[in-house]
Amino acid sequence: MKKTIICSICLASLLYASESEEFSLGVIDINGKKDVNSKEEIYSEDIELHNYSDISEALSETSGIFLSNSGARAEKTISIRGFSSTRVAVFMDGIPIYMPYDGNFDYARFTTADLSKIDISKGFSSVRYGANTMAGVINLISKKPTKEFEGDISLGSSFDDDFGLSEYTTAINLGTKQENYYLQFSGSIRDRDHFDLSHDYQATANQPNGERIQSSSNDKKFSIKGGWTPTEDSEYALMYSKTDAQKEQPKTTIANNALARAREWDWPQWDKEGIYAFTDNKFGDNYLKTRWFYDKFDNYLVQYQNNSNWKNFQWGSRYDDYSYGGSIEFGMPISNHEIVSSISYKYDSHKAYDESDVKDEDYADKTLSLALEDSYFITKDLTLVTGLSYDRLDDDKIWDSTGTYSIKSMDSFNPQIGIFYDINERQKVSFTVARKTHLPTMKERYSEKMGTGLANPDLKEEEATHYELSYSNMLTDYLNLKTNLFLIDYKDAIQSVTVLGLDQNQNIGDFRHKGVEVELNSSFERLTTGLNYTYIDIDNRNESDYIRTGIPKHSIFLYGKYDLTNDLSLYANLKIEDDTYLQYRDNSYDKNSYTTVDTKLTYKYENMTLEAGVKNLFDENYYYDLGYYEAGREYFINMKYTF
Repeated sequence: MKKTIICSICLASLLYASESEEFSLGVIDINGKKDVNSKEEIYSEDIELHNYSDISEALSETSGIFLSNSGARAEKTISIRGFSSTRVAVFMDGIPIYMPYDGNFDYARFTTADLSKIDISKGFSSVRYGANTMAGVINLISKKPTKEFEGDISLGSSFDDDFGLSEYTTAINLGTKQENYYLQFSGSIRDRDHFDLSHDYQATANQPNGERIQSSSNDKKFSIKGGWTPTEDSEYALMYSKTDAQKEQPKTTIANNALARAREWDWPQWDKEGIYAFTDNKFGDNYLKTRWFYDKFDNYLVQYQNNSNWKNFQWGSRYDDYSYGGSIEFGMPISNHEIVSSISYKYDSHKAYDESDVKDEDYADKTLSLALEDSYFITKDLTLVTGLSYDRLDDDKIWDSTGTYSIKSMDSFNPQIGIFYDINERQKVSFTVARKTHLPTMKERYSEKMGTGLANPDLKEEEATHYELSYSNMLTDYLNLKTNLFLIDYKDAIQSVTVLGLDQNQNIGDFRHKGVEVELNSSFERLTTGLNYTYIDIDNRNESDYIRTGIPKHSIFLYGKYDLTNDLSLYANLKIEDDTYLQYRDNSYDKNSYTTVDTKLTYKYENMTLEAGVKNLFDENYYYDLGYYEAGREYFINMKYTF
């Protein structure tokens, strides 16, 4: 760690000031001429202001999005309007990045240092994203240089409540833009040694007070991108990205075996790498874009002897997964219409091996999506957007150690429509209806849950119909209001039921999600504030005992930044989640609510930014998952130099 910091400081002495723009080849907008995208954006300035170190933190403070931290897997994920992360499609520059086996991944492993912005679409989203966008879409947009030489370097350290070093981070971005080409390099390291629990935590036999057992992790990430712009109407880019990660799973704090989900797991390997190619060519008013990718995911899980104070190996499991595919997109204007068609294809392969390197599972899927989208400019203030996609999933290979299954396929049609009206220069209103589907993952169809479940290869797609009314109003030159009313009918939801004493996934769920999101932002000479509030209610329409868990009925995020001087500012935020049900064994439920406060001082001198602050200022003792408490109060210092 000391060597990394010294090298970074030496490099920082070479820097001068600049800024980067978004990588436009990675952006997917419904329309490039007018704002009819019904999406939210988190910019790099927001990431820096709120100290979002990974994408789970950045997304969790957006209205309608909630953080989950699965303690039994040491895995951070998110939900959108009550739908779990396996129903959310995540992209990096328009390239899908979820894992082939379960359609999920650990959001905490994706750091934010190389991002220019994050695009978020909830429900209504461009059909060009392809299949499995049932809850919404998250598109992570990387940086692109704008000057001959530019970049930034940042260093950070976190300390627990007794001022022991708990984490350090370092990141660098370097870029150059020349007449006909550009290059961008980004790299980051985040090394967490441990975190301390709140002083209000009550010790158990599994977890004493103070330092959290098994809470370390290490994330290394770098990417390099090169682009060629031979003419004003053409651009070609190639990118390589690699993530190397390790993580430990904290032990459950619950000593009662009737409630505890005790697992002694570590991930000595959680690696992902990919190579991506992009092209963009304009032919008059028409354009042709392509994206191509190959992604590889290597994961090694180790099980240790239960309740031991040392790591006594029991068994291991290794995933060797990969994906490849691409998309072709063609757009052309016709009269008052802008029509875009696309075709996308993805091949997913999953292989699992035991500790003796004997293959347990070998699955492969092929997913094809055809999409057509039309923006009709009825008047200069009124736009009608329609879209239709056809998605098809075909099994290509199905084998596991218990036997083989017959090859199957499933498909779905997904229409959507939206009308967008500019009332005047300050006010906008829109109404959208979108049918979205989720094609079951390999895990949902074939997992036998370590001997406790039955596979169900006959699962069919889930269906959600989203209705949303949105209104925004620039109330004054300094104050902006936005509100979304949404209703979602969710049918054929996959739920686990008991069959012959074993768990099996079946299409039996029928839910209705409804709620409201309110956002209020202001910007004055010295004071900048923001507030978002989300209310969500989920009805079980088949009157079973099943309750959707982990979703707060009420959530609030409030922040303020006050410029004490031209160079010195004070920032604070408040986050509240209330009325959340968490399900445990024997159908018992527990209500969990919490409030956290973060604050910091920021000093800017020329191209240098220095910060010092506190996370969880009041040392709240809270959790997202029973038995897996979050960090107590932590202090941090950060430095960033931009050139």
